[in-house]
Amino acid sequence: MTAPVTFILGMHNSGTSLLARLAALLGLELGPEVLTRDSFEAKPAYDYWEHAGIVELQDEALHLLNRHWSTPQSHLPIPQDAWDGPEITRIAGALGAILDRELTAAVGKPWGFKDPRTVRLLPLWRRLLARRGLAARYLISLRDPAIVTASFADKGRVTPADAEALWRRSYLEALSYSEGAPRLVVDYDAWLDQPERQAAALAAFLGQPQAADDALAAVRDAIDPSLRRTRASQLRLAPFTVATAECLRAMIGGREPAARIAALLDRAAATDRRSAA
Repeated sequence: MTAPVTFILGMHNSGTSLLARLAALLGLELGPEVLTRDSFEAKPAYDYWEHAGIVELQDEALHLLNRHWSTPQSHLPIPQDAWDGPEITRIAGALGAILDRELTAAVGKPWGFKDPRTVRLLPLWRRLLARRGLAARYLISLRDPAIVTASFADKGRVTPADAEALWRRSYLEALSYSEGAPRLVVDYDAWLDQPERQAAALAAFLGQPQAADDALAAVRDAIDPSLRRTRASQLRLAPFTVATAECLRAMIGGREPAARIAALLDRAAATDRRSAA
């Protein structure tokens, strides 16, 4: 039986790179095309651990959908009929070819990938998996939305309001599309505050509980506590953003507060309906 495809989700700058590295150490195959610092002439501060081919295609898809992360439209809903457009269908075919190739190369081992762009394209991925009879599981990396909003607005050259709206959209869609599947919310700050507990939860989720100590050692090598950024408390977040973050924090470690999640998603759907009216 083929192992579930593992999606590593989260807003840009939310710790997905660290989570992907740890998942790989715990036995998740990321394939040979991952982007590290050595993939770039101007080396970034850290390895991205993203699949180069998937990133390129997903970036193109978001441009075609007019929802690229660098634009003010990044957080708007994507119309249902957009997934059937000829260019998106072409990209879906190319992503499906990568999926088939990577699963074959993984030789029965669990395979997955990380790309913050993925969360907005999950309807497309769900189709690809359904056609192949494949299951999914989800790792969701959470970080303080005030810090992420401030850093992404600076890095992405978008307004803080747009960055916050994309943060909220990313996690609401992650919650919606992963509903009913195995999922684990992982807190970036907990790698500093409660690393042993979180490493154990991640290792258990990936079916490697005996490897928790290896993950913990990797965290300690990767994170310098002296570089921890102060919380961006000067940035006032919208109440809906705060409610989304609080719901996700209640899920850390594998908890599933069903009524709270349902209420949050109902609120999101109602907000979209009002915006469309």
